[in-house]
Amino acid sequence: MENVYNTRTLADFQNNMNEYLKDLKKNKTPIVLTENGKTAAVLLSAEKFQEMQDQIDFMRKVAQGIEDYKNDRVHSVDETFAELDKIIETAEKR
Repeated sequence: MENVYNTRTLADFQNNMNEYLKDLKKNKTPIVLTENGKTAAVLLSAEKFQEMQDQIDFMRKVAQGIEDYKNDRVHSVDETFAELDKIIETAEKR
């Protein structure tokens, strides 16, 4: 598997910040910053960060759905549409 990260020292990043930020916006490849040989931070493009947040949110919803199913907190499609029909009928009477 190919390494998808650009690893740079924190000092190098500080000295060439504008160059790295331009590269980050263009290539969307995370930049791993190291300090004293250890990972200190990871920089992501705003787009990549949002994509990751969306994926996390989706996975939380999937996990909640599985938990609801395991605990019998689900409704059939027929029950759901019947309830929606009641809501629509009530709204139309107003």
